[in-house]
Amino acid sequence: MAAALQSIADLRAALADPETDGASAFALAKGISRFVNGGDGALARELVIRALERRDIFAGLPGVLDSLVRSVGLFPYADPTTLGTAERLAYEYHRADGLSLDGEDIVFHREQAEVFRSLASGENLVLSAPTSFGKSLVVDALVASGRYATIVIIVPTIALIDETRRRLSRFGDRYKVVTHGSQTRAERTIFVLTQERAVERVDLGTIDLLVIDEFYKLDPTEDDGDQRSTTLNHAFYKLSRKAAQIYLLGPNINEIPEGFGQRFDCRFKRTDFNTVVSELHRVPWKGDRSAALLKLCHGLDEPTLIYCKSKPQAQEVATILARAKLGTPNPMLDAAADWASQEYHPAWSFAHALRQGIGLHHGGIPRALAQQNVAFFNDGTLRFLVCTSTLTEGVNTAAKNVVVYEGKVATRKLNHFAFSNIRGRSGRMRRHFVGRVYIFDDAPAEEFDFVDIPAFTQGDDASLALLAQLDDGDLTPRSKSRLSPVHGQLELSFETIRANSGIDPQSQIALARKIRQNAQAWRHLLGWNGYPTYDQLKLVCGLIFDAFVGKRRDGISSGSQLTFRLNRFRMVNGDIRAFIADVLANDNQVAGEPDAAVLTALEFQRSWAMFRFPKLLMALDRIQSEVLSSLGMKPGNYGKFASDLENGMMPPELVGLDEYGLPVQIGRKLTGALPLGQGLDAALVALRRLNPASVRLTAYERLVLDRVKSSI
Repeated sequence: MAAALQSIADLRAALADPETDGASAFALAKGISRFVNGGDGALARELVIRALERRDIFAGLPGVLDSLVRSVGLFPYADPTTLGTAERLAYEYHRADGLSLDGEDIVFHREQAEVFRSLASGENLVLSAPTSFGKSLVVDALVASGRYATIVIIVPTIALIDETRRRLSRFGDRYKVVTHGSQTRAERTIFVLTQERAVERVDLGTIDLLVIDEFYKLDPTEDDGDQRSTTLNHAFYKLSRKAAQIYLLGPNINEIPEGFGQRFDCRFKRTDFNTVVSELHRVPWKGDRSAALLKLCHGLDEPTLIYCKSKPQAQEVATILARAKLGTPNPMLDAAADWASQEYHPAWSFAHALRQGIGLHHGGIPRALAQQNVAFFNDGTLRFLVCTSTLTEGVNTAAKNVVVYEGKVATRKLNHFAFSNIRGRSGRMRRHFVGRVYIFDDAPAEEFDFVDIPAFTQGDDASLALLAQLDDGDLTPRSKSRLSPVHGQLELSFETIRANSGIDPQSQIALARKIRQNAQAWRHLLGWNGYPTYDQLKLVCGLIFDAFVGKRRDGISSGSQLTFRLNRFRMVNGDIRAFIADVLANDNQVAGEPDAAVLTALEFQRSWAMFRFPKLLMALDRIQSEVLSSLGMKPGNYGKFASDLENGMMPPELVGLDEYGLPVQIGRKLTGALPLGQGLDAALVALRRLNPASVRLTAYERLVLDRVKSSI
């Protein structure tokens, strides 16, 4: 046996073979030791991780596997009671003081400890590390150290806000965790914000530690079309100037811009240190992709993520799996599905799939329901979770397997960077040592992953919207030249242009010119205060779409269509079930299909009514106010309408609680017990004190409420 276990291929095969037993333990340990002692750290670590997956094989060799674990730096996997004195000292050296999880002390692996000690010493660090590295655990250890009074953590999505908030809630006795605009800071505060919320806050003050998660999104090539990279660069520029220390973290980056380290006095560290092994398997198929998927899933017993290129494809795949009855039904899933059917639509595929034990997660799913499905997946209630990129960019799951159903994002092929992110979701530290990735299409060729940071490099592809946010002293001569026409024109003040963060200055100037030219005809249509009439809404929607959007986005292709949809949305006053029914009855594009109507309504609510349109409306508000005032005309005031839309025509506290996992429909039932109008902090205090038995809720709703209460 020993002779047969000399090569890496033989060792992998033996550890993967279910027939391998304790009789092979010594030969396996000897073969692994050769790689451990041979200096190839990545291969040695891989073999040790594979051996951990088969720890039972080594039961007859006490301490041997733990010694190998220690040798490759995987201290979290070691059993300290089996280690010798020197190894035990090394183990204790990697313990994270003051940090525990589920009652157990946290121990770092070798490179985690190095990163933590660098940051704890005050060093600025840009870290590129695999998904399984445990980058966030380092943040937790820094929080536990108590050395920082104000910490700001920037994450790309509200889903990551919630995950981060829940994780940091263990420090609630020492810090106030602030996630929402209506919350106030405390003496010791952790702000967990998206870039948009970070830019809007004016109370951050001096920042002791600035953390930017998924920092690769600073690169414009990673933009999603809403100029979010511009806003992230703005946030980084604004906050880094107030920060005593910065920590940028993300996966799969090979290089940052030259000179960035010197400018911000930081070190770039790239590591491939993995704590799980990810295997790549090509799925054989020809002609019928869905049939091949069903065949594959029939043989997968462990938790499996199925990545799809788009929301419609995700819903289609979830329906296919549900019809094939591949999931495991559960009374809790039945209760959740019944609730979703009642509150949204009886024919919604989300509810049908859930009832059959299939989860669905994409950007069109209400936040609380998406969080619920991740929780069901992580606790084993769901075996299959069908998703889009919203779940593969930072949110942690307990997936053993990842299936890449089609190698695209919308219509574009997955690049190497995006594919690596998805692949990194397979396997989970301590739960699934070896993850498997099943692909239907060829994997993208490896690329040299470089992250541009336009706030620093100011290249020709840096947007004027970003350059407008930089102080004159920080602009390069080339950037000053590019901004010169913006400063030189007389249509719109630079102060207004700058206030409209993230929006192209030339588009703003053109819109100001258009309003000035038509001011006499439009003065009454633009000069509204509070809520607009239909004609007033039609004009502002047309101006906004033509000036700032210009092409089909998230189901909207014209100002007229935007007007119609917004008007219907405000008429239902936040009742999403009524809005879905309205879309189903009045939208020819959904052709009487309930599932399409639900997706259309939810996508419009989240992408347009509660996110994009309020921001663009306030940009128009500033522009028309300046132009009309300069002409001696009474300007409009769109603030209330924008604010109400941003909150879905509901009390803002209910929207904030939805981010905490409490669906707005349940929140409405609690309004008598919540101090609405006083901000999210007051609502959270009341929710903590609330006796669920005092409110008329279904059994399922009470369980949801209990879960939320336990996390605040």
